[in-house]
Amino acid sequence: MSSEPTIRRTPIRVLRDSVARKIAAGEVIDRPASAVRELLDNSLDAGSTEIALYITGGGIDSIRVVDNGWGMSEEDLRLCWLPHATSKIESEEDLLHIHSLGFRGEALSALANVSRLEILSRLTDEEMGHRLVVHGGQLISLEPHAAKPGTVVTASDLFFGIPARRKFLKRPSTETNLCRITFLEKALPFPDREFKLFIEGKLTHFLPVGNLTERVSQAYPEETRQTTLQELTGSGSGFRFRIVTGSPETYRKDRKHLQLYVNRRRIWDFSLLQGVEYAFSSYLPGGTFPLCYVFLEIDPEWVDFNIHPAKKEARIRNAEEIRKRISEVLSSFLLSRGRVSLRNLQVSGYTPLKNQASLWVGEGPGTTKEEPPIEPPRSLEWKNGGSSTKVDLSFPFPRSAESILDFPNSPFLYKGQVFGLFLLVEWNDTVFLVDQHAAHERFIYDALLRDSVPQPLLIPMEFTLEPEEEVRVLENASKVNALGVQIEKIRSGIWALTALPGAYRGGEEEVITLVKTQTGSLETLKQELFAQIACKKAIKDGEGINPLSAYEILRYVFSLDNPRCPHGRPLWVQISREELLRGVRRII
Repeated sequence: MSSEPTIRRTPIRVLRDSVARKIAAGEVIDRPASAVRELLDNSLDAGSTEIALYITGGGIDSIRVVDNGWGMSEEDLRLCWLPHATSKIESEEDLLHIHSLGFRGEALSALANVSRLEILSRLTDEEMGHRLVVHGGQLISLEPHAAKPGTVVTASDLFFGIPARRKFLKRPSTETNLCRITFLEKALPFPDREFKLFIEGKLTHFLPVGNLTERVSQAYPEETRQTTLQELTGSGSGFRFRIVTGSPETYRKDRKHLQLYVNRRRIWDFSLLQGVEYAFSSYLPGGTFPLCYVFLEIDPEWVDFNIHPAKKEARIRNAEEIRKRISEVLSSFLLSRGRVSLRNLQVSGYTPLKNQASLWVGEGPGTTKEEPPIEPPRSLEWKNGGSSTKVDLSFPFPRSAESILDFPNSPFLYKGQVFGLFLLVEWNDTVFLVDQHAAHERFIYDALLRDSVPQPLLIPMEFTLEPEEEVRVLENASKVNALGVQIEKIRSGIWALTALPGAYRGGEEEVITLVKTQTGSLETLKQELFAQIACKKAIKDGEGINPLSAYEILRYVFSLDNPRCPHGRPLWVQISREELLRGVRRII
């Protein structure tokens, strides 16, 4: 290993222009995908309706963009590669009214300094075009040249004069993929323009003119082919948006297809994307994300893109109002979609059965100090006309033919358990297989939401805390108090759970673990706690269930607008009579 370099004092000096320009170029063009981004922005700003991108050698060997835009004159070409030469703005005030994708005048200058740049362009009203050649920041030539209306920009041998930068580029296949991603992100918010991508001379992507939903399908066919895309719209003071989203059944374990575009630029804004995630939170399993593309148009005076070298971030003045509106539109759509999923078979006006046996073994929903838990009956006598049926309600209930009961006036027939996992239901021409654990879990979760009356524990549960945990518990104590959970400090490092609502009984350990380990808003803590308690109390796979409890759970979940468990999983699968007949070839 070499010894550490000797540090010597050197005088301050002003860098040569050639060195300074290469440093500045590295801030704008750090890899081929950056060059693709800037060149496509220029083509779109030039009013192009047809744009073609050619990538060779991962963009390191060559990047070429061909468009049919307005083109440039000889004088435009003479200036375009110089630092901060732009046609988009003239004064500081113009930065407050940016309508174009590019505006700093840095892209062509940066490319001219780090590549062998050639620009061939012709104005639509001129007969002859011109060709500009610049290598490594040095003007080689500018001369008349035959050309079609529009512009062709070719940047080859990227970073040929900066070996240190070129050494840190990835393999050509990786750089190609990054260029492809950038191409799709630029094409997505412009469905009224035609885009083509050629890789190593082969056409790989053709995106014809269409609507926004079609453009998303064209750009991401593999991801969207198994879902029906919906376009939603919304607006507010100074903004409007369109959202293209897939169904909750199609989701990913990453945020790759949770995309936000502001004034047709893809940016990252945690607050706005959080609004999307919040709307989907009760429809998706934990740790998964939807296919959702948000296209937001904001009054230019309300947004500032001049805060990031690549314009990947922005300051948005009314971000909170926009976030709420996006969340409202998505929530309304998902709620209406949940209703449709029942095919208009929904149970209305759910009310618990009188003297219903507890659905979580010995504790009643929504109990208070004045109302002790209802004792579950040991048997149920069910009268139908002149006859009566007496059913043993002991738990667990044996899975047998006796479990098949016909409840008068019920819109559905409960047929019993399947595999010790599902509740089998017949409803008109549809068979439902209801996940018994998930359905019971949702039943309990919603009951927990309705009970926040604290009941003192006869013997408080003490627990010890490490110093860092004590800070977290202090922060959470006031929050969970709103849920009816009371915790008190006994002495340094020793706390006690002293009261909690009756519906939480049996979940004391979950409460203590939550206040010790979790952080976040009251809503976040509540959802996490209730989901944990509900999961612990719910019937487990393989356990039997008495018919009355099964019927009560089914009545409840069939009345829901959003029939999913607290973790976002659907509560059932359904099969129509026609599908069954086709399955056994009785219908062809």
